[in-house]
Amino acid sequence: MPRCPALFTALLVIVGTASGQDGDRGLLVPVPERLDSTAVTRIKGQVDAALGKPDERPAKVVFHFTPADKDTERSDFGQCYDLAEAIGTKWKDVYTVALVTRKASGHIVLPILCCNELVLGDSAALGPVVGPGDPPLGGVPLNAYQNLVGTAKPGQYAVVRRMLDPKVQLAKGTKDGGDFFVDLRERDKLPKGVTVTDTKPLAPTDTAGQFTADQMKQFGLTKVRANTVAELAALFGLAPGSLRDDPLAGRSPVAFRYVLKDEIDAAAKGSLERSVREVVRQGGNLLFLQLECDGGDIEAAKDLAAELIKFQHPESGDGLRIVAFVPNHAANTAAVIALGCSEIVMSKRAQNGDSATEGVFGDFEGYFKQSGQNPAAVAGMLADLAREQGYNPLLAEGLANRDVEIHQVQSKTDRRKRTFMTPEELQRQKADWESVGTVKKRGELLKLPAGRAKEFGFAKHVLDGADPAELYGKYGVDPARVKEATPGWLDVFRNFLREPAVTALLVLVAFIGLILELKVPGTTVPGIVAALCFILVFWAWTGFSGQLAVLAGLLFLLGLILILLEVFVLPGFGVAGIIGIILMLGSLALVTVDKIPESGKDWVAFGGQLAKLMFLLIGAGVGSFLIARYLPKVPYANRMVLAPTADREAADPTVMPGAAQAANLLGAIGVATTVLRPAGTVQFGDAFVDVVSDGGFIAPGTRVQVVEVEGTRIVVKEV
Repeated sequence: MPRCPALFTALLVIVGTASGQDGDRGLLVPVPERLDSTAVTRIKGQVDAALGKPDERPAKVVFHFTPADKDTERSDFGQCYDLAEAIGTKWKDVYTVALVTRKASGHIVLPILCCNELVLGDSAALGPVVGPGDPPLGGVPLNAYQNLVGTAKPGQYAVVRRMLDPKVQLAKGTKDGGDFFVDLRERDKLPKGVTVTDTKPLAPTDTAGQFTADQMKQFGLTKVRANTVAELAALFGLAPGSLRDDPLAGRSPVAFRYVLKDEIDAAAKGSLERSVREVVRQGGNLLFLQLECDGGDIEAAKDLAAELIKFQHPESGDGLRIVAFVPNHAANTAAVIALGCSEIVMSKRAQNGDSATEGVFGDFEGYFKQSGQNPAAVAGMLADLAREQGYNPLLAEGLANRDVEIHQVQSKTDRRKRTFMTPEELQRQKADWESVGTVKKRGELLKLPAGRAKEFGFAKHVLDGADPAELYGKYGVDPARVKEATPGWLDVFRNFLREPAVTALLVLVAFIGLILELKVPGTTVPGIVAALCFILVFWAWTGFSGQLAVLAGLLFLLGLILILLEVFVLPGFGVAGIIGIILMLGSLALVTVDKIPESGKDWVAFGGQLAKLMFLLIGAGVGSFLIARYLPKVPYANRMVLAPTADREAADPTVMPGAAQAANLLGAIGVATTVLRPAGTVQFGDAFVDVVSDGGFIAPGTRVQVVEVEGTRIVVKEV
């Protein structure tokens, strides 16, 4: 029997620890910078909807008054009062928390002070309500502050008055052993039991009534400090990830689904952005983004995450709730994109018969080996993105930083409060926190199985399988009513052009057109076709965006200029022409890879693309020879080439002489039968030979002389 109480106590400890991991449920309500009647109505609908669900009723409602993490000033008293009245009276039976991470001034101070608790960040400050030179607040607004704030916080109301009136002589007093702040101008009207203990003004008169986080703590208006939503959740013992913003804000869901596959690049980013805009245009407010992507450009993934955040929090209008659904693993770029969504849902997938493998959030091990990316830069980017989205930034950093060690810690005074620290941070705060386990050891990268991802606040739900119907059920959406956010025709066309066979055909046709245009200037049709094919290749693979596209485009233009200089200006075929061809081939190979080659694997892939293009160039040379020789004899098709002169028709032309024949023409004099610009045809006796001028324009009928022969290339000048 004596062992029973000990056993019962141990059981309570275990249960307490388990419940401490779950924590209380919270509700995050971002207060937009533009607080108009529509925004206030949306906030009321969001809070009322959450409080109306008994099974999911939040223990605390957190109003984030600086969600964009920048200073805010709102002077519209009406809307601020409307929100303050709802916080102070309508929702008085729920614990409300105001989070302010930057400076907040104007009448937005009123709803902030109406919350049960005020949490300020290191860079936060409150006030003033009236601007410099403005008269003190009075009338209805002053009564509102008195009724909503003065009644609830009588000991600090003089501090609030200082924000409303720069003439207030703020000083410190006591009442019943506690601090009570007063206006020295009203010493004869102090409440009963209040004694002034220090007549030195706490703030100079005739200055703005703005108080920092440290000052607000001295005044007793705030007790704890937090710079992010994740820090606040840990301080109040809220379940990790429970403070997630809901852009729906109580609206009925209009759901769409988009599947993001393969590697992430600028084209995939642009395609998804256009599809999301189309979802918004069609009135959608809920998007299930199924992530089946892996690898690619981490910068494109980061930019895509930033764009998704903007869709959730537009400058005007309603936001789009984006649910990242990970049916298997969220590795590297997929993890980055998921962090940019409203929330994350993962699954356990059945593999190899009866065995089940949990999905994993974050796996950068192989990515760093293949991509050559700087882990430190990626870790910083992940931490910044997590901080902005309310996830724990230290855990996000651990996905890409081997050098950081992470401990899960709990408060020594409240077991429900848990967060994550490095050993150095834990050592500095060992009086208040203690380690309950090592989450990540130094020298390895953090990977979170689905269950752990939910426990640590990254995943909101973990499904038993990968059936989308189960996912839709979590959000009360009928699967039959979920529409596909299919790519537009432009993206379908681009994907078609990116097929290897189609790209190869475009390059082949482009080279043939370019060779024919250089061989017979003025035909124009081959040149137009070549330009169109090259443009389609560049657009399909780069979307004309990103550093890679700029580099490839510049190399292509430089190569083309060198070839044109070689043909039209410099006699002979030398260094300029060879370098021009190499640059054009290199630029085309560059647009078909994900990034500038860095690792050995990258260079092998780049070399493979160059080899393919070399074969295409050889094929283009053969094709252009055949076209030049036989196209004039094909009915109807011969209309695309210049008609030969009557003399040439009567003769058996020798259009492309061999090297021996060309050498015999050195010094010969003939007559130009076509325009030389600089390429054209010259008649030598009964033979018609393709030549180029030494750089000048030569009209038909002009006598010319062969001055240089290089192989089969014949250079003439006017005589």
